[in-house]
Amino acid sequence: MKKILISVLFLLAVAGTAFAVVREGHLAYSGMSNEEYFKFMSEAFNNGDDYVWNDYKIDRPEYAPYLVSVPETQEFDSLAEMIMALDAGKIDSMELAGFVGEYILRLKGNSEKYVAYMFSTGVTYYLSMGFMEGNKWFEPFNEAIKAMTKDRTLLFLKARYVMDADENPEPVKFENFPDSETVKIAVTGDMPPIDYVAADGTPAGFNTAMLAEIAKRLKINVELVSVSYGARAAALASGRADGVFLFSFEKTTGMKNYDVTAGLTLTEPYYAEDVLVYIGKKLHK
Repeated sequence: MKKILISVLFLLAVAGTAFAVVREGHLAYSGMSNEEYFKFMSEAFNNGDDYVWNDYKIDRPEYAPYLVSVPETQEFDSLAEMIMALDAGKIDSMELAGFVGEYILRLKGNSEKYVAYMFSTGVTYYLSMGFMEGNKWFEPFNEAIKAMTKDRTLLFLKARYVMDADENPEPVKFENFPDSETVKIAVTGDMPPIDYVAADGTPAGFNTAMLAEIAKRLKINVELVSVSYGARAAALASGRADGVFLFSFEKTTGMKNYDVTAGLTLTEPYYAEDVLVYIGKKLHK
C-alpha cells in the first residue's frame, strides 16, 4: 500500500492535482455500524489486505476522481439503493464483492457507464446461511451444504449460475412434497448473481439453485421470503424466516465476525470470495 501511495503522490505532483474525498458506499452489515465498518476495513489492510489500482495511468482521466486520502463511507440496506445513489451523484463509488462487480460490469451498457478503478485482495470472505440458535433446520441444512461441497454439486452450480451468468439468470424450479413441512428462507437479491431476484420479484441464480437442491435432498418445501440486505438479521429474529441467504465472515486475518449478531449461527460456508472491487462512474469517455 505504501508503494501505491508513493506512486499516486508522484502522479499527483506531476499532474498538479489535489487529493479529494470520495464518498464510498457499501452494503450494511448486521453486526457493525458504519463507523465500525471503516475501522474494520482499516484493520483489514493492516492485517494483510492489499489494494491494487486497476491499470492507473495519468492519461486515463476516468480514474482521476478516485484518488483519495481517506474515503467517507456510507452504508446502504440494498444494492439497488446504492446504485441509485451512485447514479444520482450522492456517492462517488461502491465497494462490492468481486463477483458482484464483475456481474454489474457485464450488464449491457454498464462498461461504458462505470469503471472498476481499484481491487482489494488478501482477505477471504466466506458466504454462509444464517439461522437463529436452536432452529431445528440449522443442522439438516448444514449437513446438506457439507455433502454438496464434498460431492462437488456446489462447484457445478457455481459454473452454471455464477461463471456463466448473464443479464437474465434462468428461473429455478422447486419440487413439491405434499406431505412435507415448509421452511421459510429469505433471499435479498443484493449480491447478484449469487443472491439474485429478477425485476418481477422471482428469485433466481446460485443461491436459489442451491436451495432447490437442498430442498430435494431433505424432501421439504420452501417458501422464499424477500428481504433487503440490511434486514437479514431482523427477518430471523422476528421469525419471518427460518434461514437467510447470505451472511459473510472471514477467517484469513483472525478478526471478529463482522456480519453476525447475538443469537445467530452460521452453516458451513458454501462460497468463498477473496476480491473486493471498487466501482465508480466513468466521468470521461
